[in-house]
Amino acid sequence: MPFSKISNEVKGKVLDVQLFVAQSAVLAHNLLYANETKPGGASFRNEFEDTKTEHFLAGACSLFSPIFGLAKRGILVAENHLWYEDAEIGFYIEKALEKSKTWYKSSGNTVLGTLIMFTPITLGIAHSFAHEGMKTNVKLNLDNVIYVTEQFVKNSTTEDCIYLTRALNETVSKNLLPSDKEEDNFNSFLEIHRHERTNLYEFTKFYKDRDLVFYELSHKYQITMKYGFPTFLRSYEENQNFKNAITQTYITLMSEKKDTHIAKRFGNEISSKVKNKAKGIIQAGGIFTKEGLDLINDLDQYLKTSQKSVINPGTTADITATTIFLALIQGYRP
Repeated sequence: MPFSKISNEVKGKVLDVQLFVAQSAVLAHNLLYANETKPGGASFRNEFEDTKTEHFLAGACSLFSPIFGLAKRGILVAENHLWYEDAEIGFYIEKALEKSKTWYKSSGNTVLGTLIMFTPITLGIAHSFAHEGMKTNVKLNLDNVIYVTEQFVKNSTTEDCIYLTRALNETVSKNLLPSDKEEDNFNSFLEIHRHERTNLYEFTKFYKDRDLVFYELSHKYQITMKYGFPTFLRSYEENQNFKNAITQTYITLMSEKKDTHIAKRFGNEISSKVKNKAKGIIQAGGIFTKEGLDLINDLDQYLKTSQKSVINPGTTADITATTIFLALIQGYRP
């Protein structure tokens, strides 16, 4: 049990929950970055051309404030002081991205996907802690967390879509996977739904086939809950090694779904090849066998050297970070 050696006494204050959730978010981002056995992923030994270690660490620290604020929103909804639609998901995402850029000088962005993944589920987590008497030393019912998270997404507003669209146009609109519809960009969603009351659930569903982060938000964090979190728990509880559990989760996620960040930058053929290589690693035992470790190193070399720039499984990293976030929330520690 994750809390068997941890005496985490909490006085039951809102501030305790806000601090706990925000610190977990920052640590999740940094634990993923610090793990070197992560093929193609950014780390201390694998810096990218436009984003270095200091940019990733600064980006992680920038997560604290928005997650802290969102946790309070989740609690206020649980206590019936706000409605679900008052959570302001889109506003928080846009402003958090703006603030993150004030913490480092780089043309790249180190927190976008993670922030979009963390924002709704933070509301669900904090809402659930409110129903546990504001005590963070208990294991949450993650099925309930996901259910509540979905309510926040489905009860979001058109304004949330506008804020998110502005943020995406500023950062990744040119890198979204191509569509067979010329007009199919972020702004087109708002144009199509301009006479309707729409929300982030419809928005993310509109783009679910072109980005796994959007797929997760429109499908109850299905990949995280079906592959990510169970793999982490199984790996950690069998081996008591947090770092190896992260690696096994990362490789497993890569083996189950084609990484859309790879697909949008290098094409579907490359993303399929990477997925198949990852599947071979898992079949060989992953991080826990000599053969699996050798294959991990081979995949890392392929991702770093086969193209002009590093093939970075960025979407896999975002889902892995979310898995680590949930593990920390549940009391697992490195």
